[in-house]
Amino acid sequence: MKLPAQLAPWRAWLALLPAELAAPLGAMLLRLQPLVGRMAGTAPAPDSTPVGAGGIARRGPYHRLLLSEWAVQDGAPDEFLRRAAAGELLFSAPEPRVQRRARTCVALFDAGPAQLGEPRLVHLALFILLARRAHEEGASFRWGVLQTPGALDAGCGQQALMRLMNARTALRAGGAARDGWNGELAGLEPHAEVWQVGAPEAVTLRRESARAGIIEPLLGEGLQVSITQQGRTRDLMLELPAPASAVRLLRYPAGEPAKPVRNRMGGRNTPSLKHAPRFAYYQARVVTGRPDGGTLSFSYLDAYASMPPAPRRQRVPKRGSVLGICPLGYTVADVAACGETLTFRYFGGVFERCECARPPAGQFAAARGLGRWLPVFFLHKTGHDQVLMIDSAARLVRWRARHDGAGATSFELLAGGVVGAVQSQNRLLYASVADGLTRLYRYESAAPEPVDDLVFEWPVLRVLYGEVSLAPEHMLALQTSDTEWLLVHGRASRTLVIGDGATVIGVARLAPDSAELALLVINPDRCTVELRGATQRRAIVRAHSPIAHLTLDPSSQIMSWLLTASHELFVRRLHGELALLHYLPVMEQTAWPPHIIPNGVPDVD
Repeated sequence: MKLPAQLAPWRAWLALLPAELAAPLGAMLLRLQPLVGRMAGTAPAPDSTPVGAGGIARRGPYHRLLLSEWAVQDGAPDEFLRRAAAGELLFSAPEPRVQRRARTCVALFDAGPAQLGEPRLVHLALFILLARRAHEEGASFRWGVLQTPGALDAGCGQQALMRLMNARTALRAGGAARDGWNGELAGLEPHAEVWQVGAPEAVTLRRESARAGIIEPLLGEGLQVSITQQGRTRDLMLELPAPASAVRLLRYPAGEPAKPVRNRMGGRNTPSLKHAPRFAYYQARVVTGRPDGGTLSFSYLDAYASMPPAPRRQRVPKRGSVLGICPLGYTVADVAACGETLTFRYFGGVFERCECARPPAGQFAAARGLGRWLPVFFLHKTGHDQVLMIDSAARLVRWRARHDGAGATSFELLAGGVVGAVQSQNRLLYASVADGLTRLYRYESAAPEPVDDLVFEWPVLRVLYGEVSLAPEHMLALQTSDTEWLLVHGRASRTLVIGDGATVIGVARLAPDSAELALLVINPDRCTVELRGATQRRAIVRAHSPIAHLTLDPSSQIMSWLLTASHELFVRRLHGELALLHYLPVMEQTAWPPHIIPNGVPDVD
């Protein structure tokens, strides 16, 4: 690899990257290297005994005066006094105190939501700088991820770079991660150097030699990097590589992988990985998105049918973009925005092809281009229909229409700070946090307004419902911190800790006939689904490739998941092993095995 002379010290590490990415990353290394400095060192105490004479000096205490100078004082006292006045006397100089350098450098990288995107480029650059610096000092370099305490990684090659860039999580490092790393770092040598790289507001460890804070400023195109080391802080506004190079460094720092050879997929019949599967409220059907923005609806009524019904396709609206969908049954209702107008499709009744003005931005927030559907609910009552939606600001809003022939709709805010909601038939259950309290509401279609069902005297982050058909005896999971969940069933409650980065999906019974509650989670490997209770863990799904999305229907206790690599869709009962549905989106298939649905059905408009 031909590199400029100033990048020669990092040749071994830049050679791990594609040739065209070495220069953009090298420019970041040159800007950051002065801020990193040498490895931290400690000197012996000032009163320690010198090792020996290290040289001759013209200054020093007289007990270190050379013997030849004492001889001059005996033989020629006047000459001795002249040489003393002129500073010409010679003294023995002690051996200088030797700095003991750290023999180990540890770097912990914050992989949480505050460091997603461009800050990860600084992680990559600091990884190379710290690894090269430790190598030059004859020290070992080890690293880890702040959110997952455990054994440190000693790798510095291509695979280590890929592991670092792929270590992304939506969780912030909390008290459990801090305590875990404090225990792990306590076993290091006394002079080991510990770096923490990430958000400035991240947790503080007990052993921390240096800290690199990375902030994306509101204005400007660079990153603000501040490095605090030995009580001194140095700041830098770091310019980033061109967008194309930055994207390649973030996604494929070791080069783009070869494209896998697999069966050709039909675009219209391939479930999209943008959206999690959703269960219909009134039929045994599951709905997924399509790459073009439409939907695919599947029936899973008969698990023993050799040829299940084909999926039902539904196109996107001809104008505007879909904000959210509501799977009612055979049709999938949706709310679409076109400019300052909202359109309601397939709800039936007054809401059939109904249009109304879009509420002001201060009352209704739906970010354009988000790519995610907002939750939409529909409550039907003779004479009054209601469409409800949780907007991107966690507010539950509703539109009401009357069957009086006028076709008019009214809009109003129902609740703010919504942390969970689920619909079962004509009942909507939702939880809202306000004034430091968490309130659970029940909204029946026959009732004029929601009913305050239950109150917890503390705020929570999320509320998950289980077996909603048993209401008002709630089965709940309340997330009280980053890792702690409170499981509630009737008057019984129990705390459960999920501290390994697993993704919590729902709450259910640990076994069909068990009274113990458990959390349904996707393990960090994304290939295993478990039920985790206070006394035991049960693996209920082991997928052959990573799971993109998993959904649990709390009404029927049926779950559905999508695989990342093949876009396969599965539907199964929570406490059963028989697949109710297995959809493989391939175009060319001559013999269809049971529960695999072929393509080629017409669109529904």
